[in-house]
Amino acid sequence: MSSTFIFMQNEYEHSFTWTFALKANPTQLWPFISDTNKLFKKAGQFSVRKESFSRNNTKGFLEITSNRITANQAWVEEPYIWEKPYRFGTVRHYKAGVLNSMHFDINLVPHKSGTKLILNLSISTNRKLYRYLVILFIERVIKRKVAKYINECDQAAFTKTLSYEHAPKAKLIHGANQKISTIKTELLEKTRRQRIITHLIKYLTQAEDEDLKTIHPYHLAEYWGEKKYSVLNVFLNAAKLGLLDFRWDVFCPNCKSTVKSFHQMRDIHSNLHCEECDSSYEIDFNENLHLVFNPNPLIRKISNNSYCFGGPQNTPQRVTQHYIKPGQEKYLNISLEEGTYLFKTSENEGFLKLHLRKEANDTASIFITNEDFDGQEATVSTTPNLTIVNDSDEPMVCYIEKENWRQEAIYATEVTSSHDFRTLFAQETLKDGEKVLASNVTILFTDLMNSTDLYLQEGDEFAIGQLMSHFKIIQQIVAEERGGIVKTIGDSVMAVFKEPVSALKSVERIQQIFSSSTAMGDSFKLKAGIHIGDCTAVNLNDRIDYFGTTVNIASRLVDVAEEKEIVVSEPFYNFGDTDLYLTNNRKSLFIKSSEKQLKGFEKETFKVKHIRMERTSMRLVI
Repeated sequence: MSSTFIFMQNEYEHSFTWTFALKANPTQLWPFISDTNKLFKKAGQFSVRKESFSRNNTKGFLEITSNRITANQAWVEEPYIWEKPYRFGTVRHYKAGVLNSMHFDINLVPHKSGTKLILNLSISTNRKLYRYLVILFIERVIKRKVAKYINECDQAAFTKTLSYEHAPKAKLIHGANQKISTIKTELLEKTRRQRIITHLIKYLTQAEDEDLKTIHPYHLAEYWGEKKYSVLNVFLNAAKLGLLDFRWDVFCPNCKSTVKSFHQMRDIHSNLHCEECDSSYEIDFNENLHLVFNPNPLIRKISNNSYCFGGPQNTPQRVTQHYIKPGQEKYLNISLEEGTYLFKTSENEGFLKLHLRKEANDTASIFITNEDFDGQEATVSTTPNLTIVNDSDEPMVCYIEKENWRQEAIYATEVTSSHDFRTLFAQETLKDGEKVLASNVTILFTDLMNSTDLYLQEGDEFAIGQLMSHFKIIQQIVAEERGGIVKTIGDSVMAVFKEPVSALKSVERIQQIFSSSTAMGDSFKLKAGIHIGDCTAVNLNDRIDYFGTTVNIASRLVDVAEEKEIVVSEPFYNFGDTDLYLTNNRKSLFIKSSEKQLKGFEKETFKVKHIRMERTSMRLVI
């Protein structure tokens, strides 16, 4: 890695440009470089605290104070602007301290050998004497520290490792090493997953405090190359044995910031208020309540210091963000994956839904007015030339975010229905009488068509054994696809999923196993029904259960399904990326449309899709 330095000055204003030649590409670098919390810490900034929000300014402006020992720095920070994975930056306006203002931006320019990173830093001082001191400090200290951190990021991104793997062990609580050794032995006995346990202990003993405040097991599973459900199994057992703690984080559905945490599910109450975007909302089991982990304080004590509040890492769902004044136009040339995205602003309610497809219009314009969005939708290219025009009377922050943005999050619908969680933490449920919304939950019902014949022909003992094997297979596949089994009813299974496509994949895999297994033979002829919609989560018999019309419809859809068939509702078919998944798998699936009358809903006619695997799978012995 090489770097060059350019300096310009004009009275009390100074500009610096540093250029780095890096091995990793922009996409690889982005998760590391865009972590402004670490960036400012590594650059030598003192920790900061959020004093208040600037109510006289557009939402997104922050009032921040540096927690210095000798003298305080205070500033108003403009909203960060970024286009993932190519650029980000912000402007600070100082209210106290030696600086008047600071502007910085980082550009990641693709290069044949990797990436050319260009860091621009501009400052202004309020006194001539400060100019020389600041210049000297930036040249001698800041530049060296920033270069070292960028080099570390490049190494981690290029080798696809996390920085902790190259770091020395952190200082642990006295006696922690002995506790870790004991827990490691017990954890291995319970899970038999030595590789994941080794990864976890190394992470807890070497990662930085900032990484350990909120641990997402699924995020680590990706880096470790392990199955997500296996990593979650180890984490849950580690929490039971005292190596980890867990809590329930709630994030605002509007701005996505975490505004409340509960250490026990029984403490959860439904209605909350977000000060960051000044909006009230209710807890949603399937949208904003999720499980996170941190080290047990008897193992390692974690600092709560923060160094940045507004950077891209604080809203990872946003792929681009801009600050646009009235009458201003912004031109974006972005490259995104296929999928569904939401265009939002800081001042307008609702959103504009964008469906990004490879073969779609390359040019699109979005006009922002004083009116709220009312559910408009548009289909554009994955590399659109996008124009955003602010025709309103207010300056505003506008951004595009991925609809299914938090893939690493473990939502309450998933984990509270998992066998591991219910076994280890049976007491973790809602308090009696508490009703919590669970919106856009995918409900799956499966049913065996010939279980009665199996009992009559083979006898109770054999039939029960086969039925238990059937439940075990379904349980494992549902867990692997990030769903959870709520309950069994006779030979039927009710499962819940955060992602609709995951429910489809589960049934396809289950049917494939049953149809290809010589051990099962023709014992099981499975059918399924899937629906999506809002439910209510409650505590029933000390377990989380779901009630509502959505559940009732899903249970009736399985009734109208035929052998080895999945019947899905029209809302499910049209939700999110489900239609995209089915379109891309047309060669292996047969899909037919029809209208059905459902028991208990005789006054309605439901549009449904019948889905079958078109190809016959190879027979598999299990």
